[in-house]
Amino acid sequence: MIRPGLVSISFRVLEPAAIIDLCVRGGLAAVEWGGDVHVPHGDVAVARRVGEATRAAGLAVAAYGSYYRAGETDDNPDFAAVLASAQALGAPLIRVWAGKRGSAQADGEYRARVVADLRRIAGLAGPAGVAVACEFHGGTLTDTNESALALYHEVAHPNLLAYWQPPVGL
Repeated sequence: MIRPGLVSISFRVLEPAAIIDLCVRGGLAAVEWGGDVHVPHGDVAVARRVGEATRAAGLAVAAYGSYYRAGETDDNPDFAAVLASAQALGAPLIRVWAGKRGSAQADGEYRARVVADLRRIAGLAGPAGVAVACEFHGGTLTDTNESALALYHEVAHPNLLAYWQPPVGL
């Protein structure tokens, strides 16, 4: 089922209440809340308030856009904080990125590190009732159909899903 909605980071400068109002006035049904601005990683009080306000307005929380980059350690949020925020928000899914190297630039060791981390975080989120999805995005291991499909087969975890979007400029 396709529900019309938006990603909160489309309006980075607005507060969550203003984004909720825009969604309601625009006839939208859902919001993916961004973890880099509107629902900070690990701030469960904010996540709970934003989730409650979203539902009170008749909207669904579609996902938590975490900007977590599987396989990375530098400038990456702690996944436990990401999961705690997603749970408090009431998000059924956490959007992540498959590393920070494009498939053509990734060697086997790098790819294995991303695969292992995706398997780990999918395993952590599953018992909490939250799915994990890799965004189809340039500069990651999901930058082509072939690489993305291979990645999902390598991870082989039922709690890892695909989050497709048209490539920029398409």
